[in-house]
Amino acid sequence: MADPLVIDCSAVIPWFLEDEANAWSEKLLRNLANFTLHVPALWHLELPNVLLTAERRGRIDAASRQGLLSRAAGLPVTTDTRVVPLPEISRLAMEHRITTYDSAYLELASRLGCPLATRDKALRVAANKAGLRY
Repeated sequence: MADPLVIDCSAVIPWFLEDEANAWSEKLLRNLANFTLHVPALWHLELPNVLLTAERRGRIDAASRQGLLSRAAGLPVTTDTRVVPLPEISRLAMEHRITTYDSAYLELASRLGCPLATRDKALRVAANKAGLRY
């Protein structure tokens, strides 16, 4: 049985934008079969936004963005539907000195009791502090 893993947008983007690939992201991609991936609903807004920004900056073209979005839509992610109460998400952000967006990932990993895969430095620190680092 695969282990649960919360994965944020920063961990996934290197699979789609070659210039962001690194050994860590490639290892994670090779090991995907070992995990059931979980994301907060926010992830479905973040990923297309990063690709849209890449297009606007001339890193990819519109056709590539559409193709990458189709590939991303095929990722085996389970989307969490819980709406985290505003005071809870804000408390996590203040406590860990991260954004409320990143707090959504930390809250989900904490609730599921599983690791959090991220390349975001502040979120890695928060996940380490909470004992949830991948």
